[in-house]
Amino acid sequence: MAESILDDLFGQLFRRSPQHPALVSTSGLLSWSDFDTVAGRLSEILGAVVRAGQRVAVLAPNGPALLAGLLASWRLQAVAVPLNVRWRSYELERVLHDAEPTAIVTVPSFQGYAFADLISGLRPSIPTLQRIILVDSSGAVLDEGTDDETSPAESLPPEVCALLYTSGTTGEPKGAMVTHRSQTDGARAFAEVLRINREDIALFVVPIAHAFGFTTCLSALASGARVVLVESAFSLGPVVDCAAAHRATILHGAPAFFVGLQKLHAVEGLRSLRTGFVAGAPSPAPLLRALDEAGLQILNLYGMTEIGGACCCRPEDPPLARHTTVGRPLPGYGLRTHPQPQGEVQVSGPCVTPGYYRRPKETAAAFDNGWFRTGDLGSFDADGNLCISGRAKDVIQVAGLNVFPAEVEGLLLTHPDVVQAAVIGWPHPVTGETVRAFVVARPGSDLTPRDLLQFARLRIAGYKLPYVIQMLHELPVLSTGKPDRATLVRMVKEDNHAVGR
Repeated sequence: MAESILDDLFGQLFRRSPQHPALVSTSGLLSWSDFDTVAGRLSEILGAVVRAGQRVAVLAPNGPALLAGLLASWRLQAVAVPLNVRWRSYELERVLHDAEPTAIVTVPSFQGYAFADLISGLRPSIPTLQRIILVDSSGAVLDEGTDDETSPAESLPPEVCALLYTSGTTGEPKGAMVTHRSQTDGARAFAEVLRINREDIALFVVPIAHAFGFTTCLSALASGARVVLVESAFSLGPVVDCAAAHRATILHGAPAFFVGLQKLHAVEGLRSLRTGFVAGAPSPAPLLRALDEAGLQILNLYGMTEIGGACCCRPEDPPLARHTTVGRPLPGYGLRTHPQPQGEVQVSGPCVTPGYYRRPKETAAAFDNGWFRTGDLGSFDADGNLCISGRAKDVIQVAGLNVFPAEVEGLLLTHPDVVQAAVIGWPHPVTGETVRAFVVARPGSDLTPRDLLQFARLRIAGYKLPYVIQMLHELPVLSTGKPDRATLVRMVKEDNHAVGR
């Protein structure tokens, strides 16, 4: 049945190779049997309150705790909601209110941020939340939590395995419903393209709570490969050391990550690496050529939260195609550009999200007669490879992560001294783009860019923070009343009242 597909997938691995190494992290090495035990304990505790189709939020960095929380949810035929540990109070509160979880599995803290205290403070405002379970990084239970009297959460259809959140151009969090079939089909397709087997060692620095990491990690695990989990990739040196120590063969990342490796001249020393995907932002052709020359064949993967990985290059593709296109559709996907020959990239197929949780209007707007509208612009070459030429939607991509201006603007506007705010993206040599903010303060206020940056830093993920904040007396607007971003772009060169991070 659809509801047991992912649990069955892992169950086969537990039975086939119980002592085979499965996960490596700062907590040590776990065999499949060990992992089964950790997930089983969590499942027992969750089973006291969670029913099929209800949500289980999981807040933990890359590691056994996160994966055990996901698997425990699927054993109960529940819907997992992986949360990004880089989120702060503003993001977490809005996502949890939208997702309506029955239970939350969380580490007490990470990198100095007290998640347990935050979640406990939010508990009274989440009417469906019955239990908070504290786990350490290995997934071991620290506190089973106690039950609260709550309103029962509605149940989603059995084919839904997860809600993956994206903010969208409105700035409001939207939970894309991800199905068991989309993940199993995607995992098998990725494994076939990369030729993953039980001898591979896949190093994960991309966040598994993100769509890219979510499916690529499932792909490695489903293939029986050993998975090495890195909690944070803020510093490349330890990542390189980890890859060398474990003789990793597979590595995924955003273009900015591989640019960093190239600048460190690290790839040449990691001879065990053979392949991986690059996704999240356009990949410069010179970067891919340089990686090829260093003996590491990194393949372009095109996708997004709502569609998974829809299209990728193959190892056998000619170098020109691998370096300048995102390849051909994966099995089960239909891709078109509308209008032709160059227009918006649209995607169809069973791996595309059935919609956003509790958002019928947004779901209807996202589709064109069954085709999901990506907001990207592209065309196909003579061999059927997709070439991405730009973005129609208003998105800033920072190191492969999507930042939606409306979300950052909404956060800035919560400051009592901010009257107007507008955000644009600006090119950056390392991250691809950065966030620039323009703010109008309340008359008589002594608000400074530095004050506002400190305010934002406590409430929003670091990659969404404005790199520069410029204070204005008046915000240029269009006839519709919306910020005139074209004028703001022109103003950047005249920036004399800004502060950066």
